[in-house]
Amino acid sequence: MNTKALLPAIFFLLASLASCDSSAPKSLVADDGSVRIIENPDGPLYICDLKAASDTVDIPLSELVEDCRIVRFETSDEALFNAWWIEVSDNYICVRQESNVVKLYDKDGKFLCNVGAMGNGPGEYSMTVYDEIIDEQGGHIFFSPFYGKKIMMYGLDGKWIKDIDLPGQINKPKIEINADGTLSVVHMPFEEGAPIAFRMDTDGNILSQIPARDYMLARNFDGEIFSYRNTGTFDFFYTGIDTTFTYDTEVNKLIPRFTINFPDFAQKPIHIYTELPDHVLVHYYTWDKGRFTPGGNILIDKKKMSSSQYRLVNDFYGNLPIPNPNSRFNKGRFIFNVEPATLQEMIEAHLSSGKCPGQDKAKLKELAATLHENDNNLLFVGKLKR
Repeated sequence: MNTKALLPAIFFLLASLASCDSSAPKSLVADDGSVRIIENPDGPLYICDLKAASDTVDIPLSELVEDCRIVRFETSDEALFNAWWIEVSDNYICVRQESNVVKLYDKDGKFLCNVGAMGNGPGEYSMTVYDEIIDEQGGHIFFSPFYGKKIMMYGLDGKWIKDIDLPGQINKPKIEINADGTLSVVHMPFEEGAPIAFRMDTDGNILSQIPARDYMLARNFDGEIFSYRNTGTFDFFYTGIDTTFTYDTEVNKLIPRFTINFPDFAQKPIHIYTELPDHVLVHYYTWDKGRFTPGGNILIDKKKMSSSQYRLVNDFYGNLPIPNPNSRFNKGRFIFNVEPATLQEMIEAHLSSGKCPGQDKAKLKELAATLHENDNNLLFVGKLKR
């Protein structure tokens, strides 16, 4: 479905609410006119008008997650890592590194094994893994490449089981495990007639697919597919279409869910959408002096039908500010990986700012005292509310 066909020719341009920044937390105003819905047979498409988004509010993490705990990763030579992306399941933590081996830990940060190895042999990968999925029920870990004609299958012991060969090339693919053990894949198609999404079994047989239309085709690798899957569905954002979708494998459809209007921008900014059960997070970059610079973070509340610039603060730990909040949610969890020295600096700056509640100062000081720069990373983890 073409997003442009869904949008009317004229958007309602609403005046911004009066701006008044304050250190005191503020809440989103219900139905502020910045969000509207286009009803479709498969569900609503939410549209946000950035011009009408209200002034900045502090969003406590507890509004979004049930809890928050700290995982301290084992400090040993084989356990150390430089994370590019982290996948958390009920009992495992999978750390993807850039141009390095993927590592597996238990839920408390104990190192278990490397998953596969770098190289060109069986079970090895010569480039950075683009996506991974932990299938605890089936006892598997699946990797998808940056591009290629296979998906790699491993056991939870990190040992390679097999490559699942595909009939065509997949580009920047995202993968998901279905309840019946089949896999769903979305990727950037380059050729007309190639599928943009398909469902397959673990022998590589294509069970259903959605052919890409002309407007879905990628011209190069500059685009991206983001898929955080926080909604209980296989949701994804393909930058080439500028809309979040749900890939519904039961009916073999792509269902549009969210897009944003950027009025008064000479050039549409680079932006990323992250769907949560009741919210959408948007991070965008503005064009300034010939380059893109961080522009802002928007939180859309789909229940209140309102939006605002926002800062995310960890009220489980004294309202500690959370940098880059848009990228902290994945597979139904809040995930913030941080080096101990960096966290110590964050705590010291926060205590000096005067924004830490008095009753939480001792807790943060105790946490800072346990941090040592040569230790492995720490991970803040919380389960999303549904």
